[in-house]
Amino acid sequence: MILRGMRCVWLLFFVLAAAPYDNALAQTQHTRPIKVVVPFPAGDLVDVIARLLADDMAKDLGQPLVVENRPGASGLIGLQAVANAEPDGHTLAMGQLGNMAISPVMNKWPLDVRAAFEPVALTYTNYITIVTTPGLQVDSLKDLIAYSKAHPGAVRIGTLGLGSFPHLMFEMLHKQAGLDYSHIPYRGGVQIVPDLMAGRIEVASLGFASALSYSNDGRLRALATSARARNEAAPNLPTIGETVPGFTMLGWFGFFAPKGTPPAMINRINTAVNRAMSNPETQKQVKNLHIDASSSTPGDFGRLWRDDYERFSGMIRELGIAPQ
Repeated sequence: MILRGMRCVWLLFFVLAAAPYDNALAQTQHTRPIKVVVPFPAGDLVDVIARLLADDMAKDLGQPLVVENRPGASGLIGLQAVANAEPDGHTLAMGQLGNMAISPVMNKWPLDVRAAFEPVALTYTNYITIVTTPGLQVDSLKDLIAYSKAHPGAVRIGTLGLGSFPHLMFEMLHKQAGLDYSHIPYRGGVQIVPDLMAGRIEVASLGFASALSYSNDGRLRALATSARARNEAAPNLPTIGETVPGFTMLGWFGFFAPKGTPPAMINRINTAVNRAMSNPETQKQVKNLHIDASSSTPGDFGRLWRDDYERFSGMIRELGIAPQ
């Protein structure tokens, strides 16, 4: 009877001792499919990146990744869904600079993204290219800045709207290099290229691939990119930083988790993302998208996110753009 009682005591001891280990293990293992919410439509670059990495990440994490598109309100609808999810590593958001650092300020969102999310993994960065109509007699960014100063207000620059990524880039050029221009905001980018070609505006910015295509056939003139370094696909196209020292303007894409997700789980997902990005086949596809791999730790990604949030929200306040 005494022996039986002792066995029960030892059994209870082992059960209790194992409980913390089981709980810790549960916080680092995925036990069901992982949902990745993309707050933009299918085919958007954010969506392309999420799907590009999903299969390799699934192999590492031991569970399939299900990409779900939930567009609307500049990304707010999808992000709200993730913010309200259980913080257990089974629901992620694919975010980008616009919906994680610009739209929340511009659109006065009811969701504080900084309080609602944990940064998990930076994936890629991208950049834009300054283009001009051939009718504007400038051959370089230096020429454009000089021309704009000599003809105040004469250079009309089209962007995707007040507070958009291109608008903020040109404002940075105004602040750092004295670029003088008249801002022509568009609702979407469909009309920008036709208006450039027709001479209704003199300058705009395009994605690198589009800019290269229009420049190669002489319809537009590419002056500089906002990248850190020249792209090997256009080795003669300089960066803005070569004219304005220290200037870079990069968009970025990355994974986020609901606030409170265990650090061990975040680190595990971060490792899976970085491994997926190192796949040679993935690297080949990425090269065609003209985006740059930018793997990082969760901490480094968090610092980039916070710095950009502060930088762009400060610019929006300085410009006096009223929240929508």
